[in-house]
Amino acid sequence: MPPQPIPTNDPAALRRRAEARLGNQQQGPRSKAGEEKSAADAARQLHELEVHQIELEMQNEELAAAREKLEALLEQYTDLFDFAPVGYLTLDSAGAVREANLAVASLLGVARSTFVSRPFTPHIFPADRPVFDAFLQRVFGGQSREECELRLLTEGKLPVEVRLEAIVFESGQACRVSVADLTARKRAEADRLILNTLESTRILAGGIAHDFNNLLTVILLNLELAQRLTPPGGELALCLAEAQQSSLLASSLTAQLVTFAQGGDPIRKPMVLAEFLRESVRPALSGSAVRCEFSLAEDLWGAEVDAAQLGQVLRNLILNAREAMPQGGVVFVRAENVVLRAQEQASLPAGEYVRVTIADQGAGIKPDVLPKIFDPYFSTKQRGEQKGMGLGLTICHAVVQKHGGALAVKSEVGIGTTFQLYLPALRMLSAAAKVPAPRSVPLSGRVLVLEDDEAVRKTVGLALWGLGYAVELTEEGHRTVEACRKAQGLGRPFDVVLLDLTVPGGMGGAETLQKLLPLDPTVKAIVMSGHLHHPVMLEPERHGFKVALAKPFEFEALRELLSRVRGEPPASKPTP
Repeated sequence: MPPQPIPTNDPAALRRRAEARLGNQQQGPRSKAGEEKSAADAARQLHELEVHQIELEMQNEELAAAREKLEALLEQYTDLFDFAPVGYLTLDSAGAVREANLAVASLLGVARSTFVSRPFTPHIFPADRPVFDAFLQRVFGGQSREECELRLLTEGKLPVEVRLEAIVFESGQACRVSVADLTARKRAEADRLILNTLESTRILAGGIAHDFNNLLTVILLNLELAQRLTPPGGELALCLAEAQQSSLLASSLTAQLVTFAQGGDPIRKPMVLAEFLRESVRPALSGSAVRCEFSLAEDLWGAEVDAAQLGQVLRNLILNAREAMPQGGVVFVRAENVVLRAQEQASLPAGEYVRVTIADQGAGIKPDVLPKIFDPYFSTKQRGEQKGMGLGLTICHAVVQKHGGALAVKSEVGIGTTFQLYLPALRMLSAAAKVPAPRSVPLSGRVLVLEDDEAVRKTVGLALWGLGYAVELTEEGHRTVEACRKAQGLGRPFDVVLLDLTVPGGMGGAETLQKLLPLDPTVKAIVMSGHLHHPVMLEPERHGFKVALAKPFEFEALRELLSRVRGEPPASKPTP
């Protein structure tokens, strides 16, 4: 049997074979044929050596490439580990830090070298350290992923809430821990809670405002009726006038509730601003050590405004000024006519404006804080003491924008803060314009009133009777339709129908009007409600009404509206 070849991949066998061949080549004289054979063997061996050399070179290249790839992967892993948005730690069973990425160091506000190879417990909020100890016991007591939430101490900042997730590796000698910052999530949860609370508050505020507006309607109308029966100039007349003024202020406060509850576009009417500014500022400074100095142009132009919403803006700005001067001081309120050129005031086109300036002598607002003051929920006040939710200036800014104006602010630390409110002007309506006195000509006609609230129904009826109208009162829509049908049958239709928008448990004004139109397509209907931002109140003509009457209303407002709907010349009255 021929000898079996020795595998060339066995280094020892290859060595023995080479030595044996070398010994054979050195024995005795060689024949020519032997020399030729030996030369051929040498050439073959040389070829094999060259092939092996190339193989080795190729293996070295592959090893070098693999090493470079491993180094690149290691560098990539290190970058991912260090710059990951989530913090990562490696902890041993005693809670000492073996490794930590830059995210954890940044979260703690310390250099990574200061806590690697040291216990992690000192970085945990003291009250939460038992939670961490129990967490580590669970992690090293099993193979499942464990998690917990606790607070970490940060250098120079408030404690930060985090979620830890960990699982063991290295045969249970260490664990890898992810550290997720919960600040954004907690803030979002708090904001959702605030929004839910605000929504509930809005619903409550809307209901309160509606009921309160009904009560104020009764109070205002009865006060005016009492004034008509009281000789002017007496002490009783002065008391009634003061009560009426307080009721009007209460009405403006109710309007704030409605604005907060329902938002929406302002219901704007032309108004002379001078006296309105004084009356809006006064309640915000009541009982404080802050006084107000006015500088109002004698020929101050008017503006088309929602009195309730603009009054709320002015009171909020004055309250901010008051809070900026807890020890007392002066708030300067200046109003003037300005004509803006293009690009002169950001976000406003060129034109005529009334500029209202409110300046305090408070501590001022820091430059880094000033750009944020109109942001929702931003506040420099601590929540829980005196303090708001950071919505006051946001609402002010939104209301002024909806009026086609702008609200600007400038402040200097240690000097004070100045707000400038721009409103599109009505030049033809100014404080210097002469306004004819209201007429008191008796009126006549037939008016039908739908109102579910008994006190409001009776008071409105009494006011209409005082104006000279024949009045019929109903408390629900079906009875209103029946009253109109009966009047039509007798040939004595009503000149105007005054319909309350909302009738709980019954047919309200909008639905009632749809029943009345087939009976009398020319019916003149007025919708009245304390829900000022209801679509029917905002656009009464689209729903078949001639005009809307917002509760609470005064005697003269009722007179003027009835005259306008009936096509009579309106009774003029100075705008407050």
